Amino acid sequence: MQHVVTIVLVLAAMSAAVGTARAAEVLAEAEAFAERGGWVVDQQFMDIMGSPYLLAHGLGRPVAPARTQVEFPEPGTYRLWVRTKDWIPEHHPGRFKVVIDGVPAAAVFGMRGKGWIWQDGGTVEVRGRKAWVELADLTGFEGRCDALYFTTDAKAEPPNEPGEAMDAWRRRLLRLPAVPPSAGEFDTVVVGGGIAGTSAAIAAARLGCKVALVQDRPVLGGNASSEIRVHTGGQVGPNIVAEIAAPYNKRAGVTPHPTLRFDQRRHAVVEAEKNITLFLNTHAFRVRTEGGRITSVDGKHIVTGAELRFEAPVFIDCTGDGSIGYWAGAEYRMGREGRRAHDESIAPDTRDKMTLGTSLMWGSVAAAEESTFPKVPWGKEVAKDMEAVEGYWTWEYGHYLDTIHDAEEIRDYMFRAIYGAWANAKNGKNRAKYARRQLSHVPYVGGKRESRRLIGDYVLTQGDLQATRQFPDGVATGSWSIDLHYPKDFKKYPFRTYAKFNRVKPYPIPFRCLYSKNVENLMMAGRDVSVTHVALGSTRVMNTCGQMGVAVGAAAYLCKKHGTTPRGVYKEHLDELLDILAGRGDYEGALKPTGAAAAAAAMPAPDAEDLAVSTLTKGANRCTGGYKIVEVPQSLAGLPCLTVTRGNMRAAGAGYAFQVDGSATVYLAVHQRGSAAVREGWQKTDMRIRWKTPNSKQIYTDRLFRQDFPPGKVQIPPHNGTDGAYYGLPHMAIVRGKDGAKVSVKPAAP
Repeated sequence: MQHVVTIVLVLAAMSAAVGTARAAEVLAEAEAFAERGGWVVDQQFMDIMGSPYLLAHGLGRPVAPARTQVEFPEPGTYRLWVRTKDWIPEHHPGRFKVVIDGVPAAAVFGMRGKGWIWQDGGTVEVRGRKAWVELADLTGFEGRCDALYFTTDAKAEPPNEPGEAMDAWRRRLLRLPAVPPSAGEFDTVVVGGGIAGTSAAIAAARLGCKVALVQDRPVLGGNASSEIRVHTGGQVGPNIVAEIAAPYNKRAGVTPHPTLRFDQRRHAVVEAEKNITLFLNTHAFRVRTEGGRITSVDGKHIVTGAELRFEAPVFIDCTGDGSIGYWAGAEYRMGREGRRAHDESIAPDTRDKMTLGTSLMWGSVAAAEESTFPKVPWGKEVAKDMEAVEGYWTWEYGHYLDTIHDAEEIRDYMFRAIYGAWANAKNGKNRAKYARRQLSHVPYVGGKRESRRLIGDYVLTQGDLQATRQFPDGVATGSWSIDLHYPKDFKKYPFRTYAKFNRVKPYPIPFRCLYSKNVENLMMAGRDVSVTHVALGSTRVMNTCGQMGVAVGAAAYLCKKHGTTPRGVYKEHLDELLDILAGRGDYEGALKPTGAAAAAAAMPAPDAEDLAVSTLTKGANRCTGGYKIVEVPQSLAGLPCLTVTRGNMRAAGAGYAFQVDGSATVYLAVHQRGSAAVREGWQKTDMRIRWKTPNSKQIYTDRLFRQDFPPGKVQIPPHNGTDGAYYGLPHMAIVRGKDGAKVSVKPAAP
């Protein structure tokens, strides 16, 4: 597996005009600093503001300084310019200093102007050919630094507006080649490493394509990654998706969070595929076309700035924003269609620009000692009187803004809401209640739901979903309700949202929605496919997006095999595509993992953090994911119980362990499937627990088994019973102390 090597690029350049003295110039890109300290690299908005940058994301505590050594053409007096942003101009919360060889520059940065600007830092003295440059955060509240420009020309000013002039200026100072070097030879280039893009890359690779998987973050998974922490909803389908999904989630503030392990598993699955070359931290920023075809996509490493050119016969856009298609001139839509456009009853009367918003899911944890948090009037302006210590998907904003061009403002507004509500909790009338809580996780990468939708040969609509309309080219199955979000109380809390659900039965998604109408070698998978805004309310969930990815990955292989286009696959080779996805004939098992990939895809045993101790009651969770108990044996009601994450329903249920501090009888609730048998030592009882799934009225039954245990570790066995494609699991253990004695229960390592 080939990776981009991280190299720190802090380059010096000399410029001279004929007949004049030469001026020395140095451009130091902040994201390329050798030591980032507590600052983080943020690339989300570089298509709008022009560059990745460093963000001081300290949750209200100043972060450790970022440092690097800069080479100068000569010692002397330099004028310093720093590209930064005062993200709340009325309050200046993101302030920082620049320190050169231990001497701070006179200016405080992040407190001038509006938007991204080059702030004048005055003159600084450079005593040698090399100097240590440091970014010293002053607040912990999202200070941001794009780059530092040093010049001996007192009249020189860098280009301020993003665009061609700034790009050319940067390229000159960084000595980037006019034509990026080739990234390699590939049959398919997949841009976007979320669940859709990762699924597409794996499918194409297992069928024999040489694949470049280009992802602009350091981890795969997109919204399902540990950076954003969204569980993957919808049916997983028969191929690949279950290997890389995140089928459960916990409160966002949990540390360590379960999605960390799914990041690791996802990466291991991709690493095991010899036909995939993975380019992490690589942001696609330019597309070249010829005759209605994409000829290449250029990518830039978000830390080093190094550029690569990706060429292939077929490109797959899994960017979410439809960026590759947009730059290639693909037809697209953004916003809501009017009701009459597709006869959609849920659509508004007339077309508008409203989209689903962006969420930041955040949380806090209990701490041993009390802690404080500053009052943040700039946060209270947004949060108003709200007190909160965590936020889930309902913390969402941006419905009435442009989720691409206004993305940074949307994310920053959520920062204000979160910090404001948290400060209210820590400093308000209930401060004693929250004195021993501390912020544990506030993401800086937004969980986006909607932006551009690229138009294909078919546009899927509300009517298609609700009528369960059958298509001859159905290649993925949608199952999520039509889930559309709206601001809950826009005048008071614009950052809070609610959802309207419209039930659907599982429905097919046609292949014609997954390739561009007018760019002949472009396919797409994820939330940028050819659907209406209303239909997107269902198709956007990640397991469904992953199924689309598998389909386009298989289609990419057929494009290679038959020397055709995606539309050609639909017209001439549809039966073969369906055979691949169904694993029929020559393609039996073609998409299944083997060797290292199979080992990586195996569901890990639950960690102690995956087990939750609660009280057995009607209405309690059977396991994560909203499986509610509707009936419990009266003799066991009120006893302590342990629940475990459900995990992948197509994988055997792993065992787990917990500790009891006294002799106890443990009752094990097991979902029986097929001829499943519980291991020796467990005695079947006549007791049962009944439960139902989140979106169904059907009642299911678990049988209870019992076994006596001494104080110490209780080991729950794995369960490999299956009924069709789905496995059962030993999901719940109920603990009764011997002779009615009270017994405490806590999770333990397996």
